[in-house]
Amino acid sequence: MRNMQWRRGARIMGLIFDALKHEYKLNGVVIPSVTQVLHEAGLIDLSFVDKGTLEYKSDIGSKVHKTTELYDFDDLDEEKLHPLLQGYLAGWKKFRADYNFVPVHIELMLYHPIYRYAGRIDRIGNMGSDIVQLDIKSGIKKPVYAIQSSAYTELYNYGKPKSEQIKRRFTVYLSEDGTYKVDEYKNKTDLNIFLASLTITNYKRSQK
Repeated sequence: MRNMQWRRGARIMGLIFDALKHEYKLNGVVIPSVTQVLHEAGLIDLSFVDKGTLEYKSDIGSKVHKTTELYDFDDLDEEKLHPLLQGYLAGWKKFRADYNFVPVHIELMLYHPIYRYAGRIDRIGNMGSDIVQLDIKSGIKKPVYAIQSSAYTELYNYGKPKSEQIKRRFTVYLSEDGTYKVDEYKNKTDLNIFLASLTITNYKRSQK
């Protein structure tokens, strides 16, 4: 068995996620998610993508996420894994080995009490002596993922002493052929862009 140091995603009192609506509620009040903010502010626009293609890619992405999640929980029956997903898993295994990444939090759901947004962070873990945050993707690279990453990092870091805060943030792109690519984000203005997007989203929602 692998050296498991993970913790299951924490629950925030009163925070509920409706998977069908992809909607967060805190004590009955709808809270924008990180992804919704990026969509509603116009930083992500998928209107030009064929509906069938979009649904297919979304389905693959969900299955890749579930596969890596079960693997990191040491709860995946690899012998029964669909051949389509085996390559993505191989890429995830290789990334973990190459970067010496050890998950601590998996699919961690959090809420920001000051900025009032919520999100589910794919991974928080250790990379050597650094605490790092990872997004896992199975599609093409997009600049907006840097903004998304900054929002998740702010969610996790809020209220923590510096010694416990995230030091580095990444997106890991997994491919069907068993390879992976990594983007690391270092621009400190990424969070400013997200917070501006959150302001726009809140304004647009208030006008409905």
